[in-house]
Formats: sequence, C-alpha cells, structure tokens
Amino acid sequence: MVFPENDYDTDGSFMFSSGNYIFQHKAFGADMFRYSWNFGKNWTQWRNWEDTTTIDPALFETPDNFWSGRHLMVQCA
Repeated sequence: MVFPENDYDTDGSFMFSSGNYIFQHKAFGADMFRYSWNFGKNWTQWRNWEDTTTIDPALFETPDNFWSGRHLMVQCA
C-alpha cells in the first residue's frame, strides 16, 4: 500500500553522527525493513524492525555512484 503524502521524509530521519550514518525509522507498526543506498539497484536483506539503524559510510563511497550526496530508500513491511 502506498500513501503518496507520506513517501518522503525531510524531517531529519537520515543523518551523519559519530562517523556513521543513522536512520531513525518512523514507520511504526512495521515488522521488517530493508534499504537501498543506490536508488534501488541493490537492497539489503529484510531485517527485523529497529528504531534506529546505523549504516557504514563506506557503503556510499563506490565509483558506481554517479550522483553527489547520500541517498537512502527504505521499504517496510
């Protein structure tokens, strides 16, 4: 199910702190999640829900990334 008004979060859910990227989940009620760091080309395995996910910055530092900045797509189930 898709809710177009709720697809994008610009309230600071994705941030850099203490040398890592941090994503604070807001899809309360979800049981599982996965994320993509390259616009959906690759996804992590489905994982059990957690309030905060720590992401290694090396994930974003590949020559395959043709864009500037950091981007994260998260799917919840």
